[in-house]
Amino acid sequence: MYRINYSSLGLEEVRAAVLAGGGPVSASELSKALASKEITFELDDEGVAPPSLKYSFKCERKAVLTENGNAPVEIEYGALELGSYVLFTHMVPGTLRGYTAVLDTATGRAAVTEMWFIDYEGKKVEELVRPLTADQVTEMGFFVNREVERQVYRGRYVCDGVPAAEDRFFRSFRLDNKMVKWDDDLGRQRIFTYVTNYFSTMVEVDTPDGEDVITFPSDYLQLDENTFFYDVGEVEYAGRLSVEVIDLYTMKKIGMTMGINEEDKFEFFLYTAKGRYLGQFATFYDFNDTGDAAPPFMSKRVDPTVKGSRCTYRTSVLAGQPTTEEINALCGTVAEFESTGGAMASRNLMAHSTQCVGRKVTFRDDDGFETELDFYAEENLRFRFPGGEWTEAEYRAFRLDDDLVYLGFHIKDSCPPRGLIFALDFSNGCATCIDAVMAGGADPHDVAEKYHFGYMVTEGVPVPRTRRHGFTRELLGRSFTWTYSKMMSSQHIYNSPTSYSWTIFMGGNPGDPGYRSGGFVWSSPCTYIKLRDDVYIMTWVEQKWSGSFTTAAMNLRIMHDCGFSLGLTHDASKLLFHEMGAFARAAGTADMSGIFTLRHLD
Repeated sequence: MYRINYSSLGLEEVRAAVLAGGGPVSASELSKALASKEITFELDDEGVAPPSLKYSFKCERKAVLTENGNAPVEIEYGALELGSYVLFTHMVPGTLRGYTAVLDTATGRAAVTEMWFIDYEGKKVEELVRPLTADQVTEMGFFVNREVERQVYRGRYVCDGVPAAEDRFFRSFRLDNKMVKWDDDLGRQRIFTYVTNYFSTMVEVDTPDGEDVITFPSDYLQLDENTFFYDVGEVEYAGRLSVEVIDLYTMKKIGMTMGINEEDKFEFFLYTAKGRYLGQFATFYDFNDTGDAAPPFMSKRVDPTVKGSRCTYRTSVLAGQPTTEEINALCGTVAEFESTGGAMASRNLMAHSTQCVGRKVTFRDDDGFETELDFYAEENLRFRFPGGEWTEAEYRAFRLDDDLVYLGFHIKDSCPPRGLIFALDFSNGCATCIDAVMAGGADPHDVAEKYHFGYMVTEGVPVPRTRRHGFTRELLGRSFTWTYSKMMSSQHIYNSPTSYSWTIFMGGNPGDPGYRSGGFVWSSPCTYIKLRDDVYIMTWVEQKWSGSFTTAAMNLRIMHDCGFSLGLTHDASKLLFHEMGAFARAAGTADMSGIFTLRHLD
């Protein structure tokens, strides 16, 4: 999905698609629970005035809606049941609006999601002057025509034979950082991680690009001890909205999806699914915090008095989008090893190594790639490719493990910008080279990398005959926190063989009383490499965002990493090649055995 360029649809194109559609379809049998019933919603004003909704249900497909005192209209709806809960959904005929409601037939509580496409011509992303600040994105509001906006209202409903509810569905952290694989009646296989109260991630296991972890804004409500309301908006992607009821006792869920798909066709369907619980990752907030209020970090981005306000990580506008010519103009001014080179250029660095100093090393892989390295000083080397001239470079090297060095350098004046990173194991001669170039990706500023697994030739080190470093799945399903500085920490979840997600905590410690759970979540394609037992390399490219490439070598015995990043600052004004390091804490493991096939390791 990172490679899908969703159409920037105009208002009339959206209107034509939606009005050509009908009521919701379902692969499973629809519920008759509402047939012949009369229902009136009494919804709370929590900053946004709720709609007035009355329904007269004729059968399992037809009903009459009276909305905000207007003339009654006939609607086509669909409903599903899960335990005592009924979910029904419909569009309002002739409009770009609809509703999805969740009813608790045992208590009379209810949640109603109003859903709509904007009814004006939005601003096209490609026409924006980027980058925008997060505050500008928040102030701008909604500007993408194809995205389904939403507002969730809590309250109760009045119906003969149903108790008059006094309490409400409530906000909580009880679903936070759980991972579940769902198989639905549409044949979709998806892994969801309910990362925070404001974001979730999804892996589409059954699709050709099933290695991608996709991140979306989400809403959560706890319905009872084991049942949850969850919605997810595919913002920055298709723009569709899904609303679900999830039961963790029976591991079943019901849900609906409404929006415009990859082929620019209107979709509106209900579904049921069965789940496999994969595990719980650690959560970071005060033990007495129940999740009933937003963390400060999020409350700055979500205004409860603005209808549809949600915390959205709009990567398409938060980073600059330079042309190849603009990148080339910066090639001679790369900032190397600056301590201010972004949030990850921290001072939590692993110890530097001098083990290479005075050595001449030749790196070779099994396909003919070769590089000669002459480490004549602690931070300076000469290198050359076969048949080439010796070139000077400034490098940094870390002592990753006993007799294992991790080093990197930028090739001066390279255009497009290029960096080389090496893992050199002086105990067995295995070596890996990562060749990173800012070219060849989905965008001009995306870094593309090549991996060379080989060996080194140097005095006193054996040349391995067949042994090599290589790709691994041993980190799959694990999670760690990485603390780069006192002001920035990140929780990684390794939830796909070739992709992962992160949650950024800034401005303090997530566990501080009053801080509450929260943080921006995003995801990227990544690669996992094993060097030794407990020693790995993880690399990622921030596609659909800054395009930066980061390679982090981690030693899980000392819970510390080291590495290098090649990329642009978010405003695309400066090129960086910098070192990074962070302290780690284990944050849980999920059982993802048997999910991915070998194609996900290509």
